[in-house]
Amino acid sequence: MNDYLTLMATSAFLNKAMVKATATGYVEKVRVNVGQSVTTGQQLFVLKTKEAAAIGADTLGQATFPGLITVRAAIDGIILSIDHPAGDYVLDGDQLAVIAIPGSLVFILEAPFEDDVWIKIDATCDVILPGGRMLKGVIASRLPAVTGNAQTQQYIIRVNGAGTLPENLIAQVKILKMTLPDAIMLPRACVLADALMKHFWVMKLINDSTAVKVPVTTGLTQNDTVQIVSPAFMLSDLFLASGNYGLGDTATVTVIKNLMTGK
Repeated sequence: MNDYLTLMATSAFLNKAMVKATATGYVEKVRVNVGQSVTTGQQLFVLKTKEAAAIGADTLGQATFPGLITVRAAIDGIILSIDHPAGDYVLDGDQLAVIAIPGSLVFILEAPFEDDVWIKIDATCDVILPGGRMLKGVIASRLPAVTGNAQTQQYIIRVNGAGTLPENLIAQVKILKMTLPDAIMLPRACVLADALMKHFWVMKLINDSTAVKVPVTTGLTQNDTVQIVSPAFMLSDLFLASGNYGLGDTATVTVIKNLMTGK
């Protein structure tokens, strides 16, 4: 039986390239859209310098000065944002767009600082996406600061087979804390509890018509199973999984064969 630490993580691109204006002027044309894949050297923007725009606006002037500057992609990636549409006035060095490098997508794990003991660098973990898709991840590194108010420690998780996942996707991360190789488990339906969830018991069959109440100490809960710490049951022991709540310490029962399953 495995015990997991379950936390939340958010996808993010670690490596991004800022596309900046190379002159002061106006955005003449925008050649790309947000979410579009681009390649190195692809045309992204066309700028018109402010001098060219001023000459063009002078109806008395006879000079022709196009003053057009092409801004191209320096890397392969995905357009994450466009900061200036056509017609905007920009200064030299202003950010025009952001290109995300797909291979740099990671998940940023937020963990309470007290759980640091369970999170090991280079350890594997399961990253469960919305909808149930599961990816195998590796805890690559720990960021050297905690968040201010929440006091949580951030970790970078690298995943395989992520494909084209978006940024800011919230996923569930399961990190193995411990493994109990000889754990005794019963279906959750067999384990009963009082209103305060302080006392637990099972209804154990001692023959084909009598069930007795046996107090138990529970441990880990995993999916639909519960660990029984004590007493030590045998593999041959039988327990009631339905109709068991409210029965007395010694109850006469009739086990009916299920016509659907034959059991």
